[in-house]
Amino acid sequence: MTNREERLSDLVNKAGGPTSLAYLRGAKLTRVASAGEKKRMGDVIRLMSRQLGEAMIDSLGIGVEDTFTVGIDLEKALTNPKGSADLVLREGDVVFIPKNTNTVTINGAVMVPNTVSYMKGKNVDYYLNQAGGCSDNARKSKKFIVYMNGQVTKVKGSGKKQIEPGCEIIVPSKAKKKGNIANILGYATSFSSLGMMIASIANLIKR
Repeated sequence: MTNREERLSDLVNKAGGPTSLAYLRGAKLTRVASAGEKKRMGDVIRLMSRQLGEAMIDSLGIGVEDTFTVGIDLEKALTNPKGSADLVLREGDVVFIPKNTNTVTINGAVMVPNTVSYMKGKNVDYYLNQAGGCSDNARKSKKFIVYMNGQVTKVKGSGKKQIEPGCEIIVPSKAKKKGNIANILGYATSFSSLGMMIASIANLIKR
C-alpha cells in the first residue's frame, strides 16, 4: 500500500485492471486479523466448544486464525470508485480474483453432496434434486448460500435470483447441539477461510 486511503479499485487498477477471464463477482479479500478480531474469534470458538464439545473442535483443527475473509462486491467497487462498496484497504490485505466458473455446489444435509453445472433461471430445489434431495434430518427452512466472494445469505423463497455461478448451497442438519462430524465437515469445506466457517457455524448452532 502506498497510502492509508488506498481502496479496492485503486489496487486493481494499479495491477492493470481485470482481464477478460476475471470473475469479478467471485473476488474475495483476505485480511490480517487485529488483536480485537482474534479475541472475538476466540470467543466464538469457546461458544462452539460448549455446543459441540472440545473433542469435536480439536478433531476439526479449529483455532484462532491470523487472517479472515471479508465479503466484497468488486464489480460495484470498480463501477463506482470511492463508493460504499469500494472499501479502504488495510496493511496486509490480499485481493484474489478467480477465473470465470460455471458450477454450483450442493452440500450439507443432502443425499449425495454434488457439484453441477450452473443453469441460469433454475431455483434452489432444482440444485437440491441434483444432490438427490434433502436427507431426513435436513433443516430445510435454514438453507443458505455461500458466495465465492465470502458473503453468506439465507435462501429466500425459491432462491432463483440468489443463485450465481460458483456459489454453494448448504442445507443444515436438524442436530442442534452435538452435531455429527460429517455434517460439520460438510460446512467446513464450504468456506474460504476458517474464520468465516467458525462465525457461520456458531450462528447456526445458536438458533
